[in-house]
Amino acid sequence: MVIDSKHITKKSLFKLLLAGFGIGSLLLWLLFSILSIFVGGSIDMSIESASGLAGFLETLVIWPFFALLWAAFILLFLILGLAIVNRFTSLNIETKN
Repeated sequence: MVIDSKHITKKSLFKLLLAGFGIGSLLLWLLFSILSIFVGGSIDMSIESASGLAGFLETLVIWPFFALLWAAFILLFLILGLAIVNRFTSLNIETKN
């Protein structure tokens, strides 16, 4: 199946980005949260820094917000880029069968 870039909706592009960045960054955030158990003062929320189990839990709470904001920020760049590309030509995305 071939998908033309002129027919990609912003909603489906955002879902793709959120799944990619969300699940992809989950591994990174899990690594950070496990490291925060062993490193003192590794997570700095407001004035206090947290480590140990509190740091582990704080990084897991921060991760969904980070993934959502990251995907939304990249979505803005992709919308601008696709608008420019689609003005002159279109991209064809091929899927595996």
